[in-house]
Amino acid sequence: MPELPLRERKKRETRDRIYSSAVYLFQKQGYEETSIEQITQKANVGKGTFYNYFISKEEVVMEFSTKGFKNVLTSVRERPYLGVRERLNTFLQDWVAFMVDNQEMAWVTVRNRVSADYDLGLHYGIQAIINAGQENYEISCSFDSAFLAESLEGMMLQHFISWYVSREGNLFEEMKLVLSIFFDSLIETKLRA
Repeated sequence: MPELPLRERKKRETRDRIYSSAVYLFQKQGYEETSIEQITQKANVGKGTFYNYFISKEEVVMEFSTKGFKNVLTSVRERPYLGVRERLNTFLQDWVAFMVDNQEMAWVTVRNRVSADYDLGLHYGIQAIINAGQENYEISCSFDSAFLAESLEGMMLQHFISWYVSREGNLFEEMKLVLSIFFDSLIETKLRA
């Protein structure tokens, strides 16, 4: 890959510095408590420069979450030797860890999931695991994999919302129950015998 011209490298470095500064401040003092002015001060750029790279703080959070979700999915893809149930369990537990470790930013992401910019990588990652389960006859083929992925993602998000708002319960344990309800109802009949 050829090296970028100096001007493009400087732009990328500035964008990365703004992004890193924002994430650092969100994690240190909270999303709501962090202003764009604080982000630009930490990044050592003018306030207007922020808007050359990001529309809002939410856009930074959405990028952060997209990267986090990709890391979770990559971790699962790197373990193709696991059965589908184990892959879904690993995925859910890793997803919960990301959401719990980054609660406030995760909440911003969930609140903004209806926007046109919402990354569907999480959905497609779940769908790929379900497709593999259907191909291996570990999950019933009676339902479309996209529908099943939407259903599981909806259950995941609803439990996160409930947990975040109430601050009660154990999200890790809840996801084990979600998986059990979801998966056990879709096991091929021949496997139950």
